[in-house]
Amino acid sequence: MRDGQREIPLATGVIDAAGFVNALNQIGYDGPIAAEPLGASVRSLPPDEAVAKIAEVMKKAMALIA
Repeated sequence: MRDGQREIPLATGVIDAAGFVNALNQIGYDGPIAAEPLGASVRSLPPDEAVAKIAEVMKKAMALIA
């Protein structure tokens, strides 16, 4: 997605999040991952709320590992 339009993980369904995290797991990836939510839904939040929101959805994404 274009910068400034990216939403938080799991929000749009554009990316198969379960398939993505499971593919990383299958190849044994053990490096860092990061969300880059640049959309208005996160930019409009106070910093502490934005961090909490991203932490919540990243935990949900990691819970998709089968």
